[in-house]
Amino acid sequence: MTTSKLFTPLTLGGKNPVQLLHRVVMAPLTRLRTGEEGVQKEIGVKYYEQRATPGGLIIAEATNITPTGRGSWGSPGIFASEQVEAWRQVTNAVHAKGGVMFLQLWHTGRIGHPLNQPGGILPVSSSSKLENIRAGKKIVTREGRKEPVPPRALEANEIPGIVEDYRKAAENAIAAGFDGVELHAANGYLLEQFLHDGINDRTDEYGGSVENRARFLFEALESILKSVESNKVGIRLSPFGGSFGDKDSDPIATYTYVLNKLNDYDLAYAHLIEPRGYHVRNPLAPEKGSARQFRETYKGVLIAASGFDRQSAVRIVEDDAADAVAIGRHFISNPDLVRRFQLNKPVNDFDVDTFYLGDERGYLDYPFLQE
Repeated sequence: MTTSKLFTPLTLGGKNPVQLLHRVVMAPLTRLRTGEEGVQKEIGVKYYEQRATPGGLIIAEATNITPTGRGSWGSPGIFASEQVEAWRQVTNAVHAKGGVMFLQLWHTGRIGHPLNQPGGILPVSSSSKLENIRAGKKIVTREGRKEPVPPRALEANEIPGIVEDYRKAAENAIAAGFDGVELHAANGYLLEQFLHDGINDRTDEYGGSVENRARFLFEALESILKSVESNKVGIRLSPFGGSFGDKDSDPIATYTYVLNKLNDYDLAYAHLIEPRGYHVRNPLAPEKGSARQFRETYKGVLIAASGFDRQSAVRIVEDDAADAVAIGRHFISNPDLVRRFQLNKPVNDFDVDTFYLGDERGYLDYPFLQE
């Protein structure tokens, strides 16, 4: 058994912090298996139970905070009582194996479609811009994949209602048995649509300066902290993100501001996505990546994500460039990934074609290591 730092305990941030027994985190992974109602099913309970480990952190898939913030058909919610009860079955199963579980709170903003919205209303954003959504990106609806539609720009007086939706969702997550929540402010969704000046062209108090563009993010965070202690709250950011074409003109300045300000909140962690995959298109991304760029800026626990294998995960933690590493696709195809990493065993290949199917294929049928 290896003794790499990756497999040593970690104390998250905040007062009375969450204790982890290792630093291999299951990243939040959209799987679209909860149907029209957004309610976790028995296969979801089994999926998370398979991947739970003693003292290991699972960040559950991005979960809608409101019916009007649902980007993809099949994604789960945390705004209705039946959703809360279904998630409680998941957290019970994870806790029975000694695991720790946070829920990622999600409003997709313009990355949606009227078919996924109550009454067929338009998705909302900081702006009515659509033209810079990455070519070929389609929205999953009950009628199949559809082209994005131009969003409606939020009025300033609508934003407090969404801020309250974040608080209620966080409260519901704790009621569902989650150990904490992660504010999703990454990957081109609503909060990032306000933060990045490539989309945000507002002239009110939510546009212009980085302080204004970050206002919505911090209002959402502070609202969550009214109901959930800071040691149970993390945040996810993609500083050099371009998942949906929503780039910022000066990401280092923007995220230096955001991460400096986050130091004031004593959160459980900040979770940074590395400039790989969709993000590699950003010419402003430093070669050293997100975690190494901002390690000295953010003083709390830092989780790095995107494209890690065992070797690179071990290296970034040993280098003290990150405290933990979130693994995504390899966790899909290896329910026993932590054990494989500990034993330095080969991993199963993942099947991209089954990532977003509605059944057990590519969900519950990946093999475990043979004893």
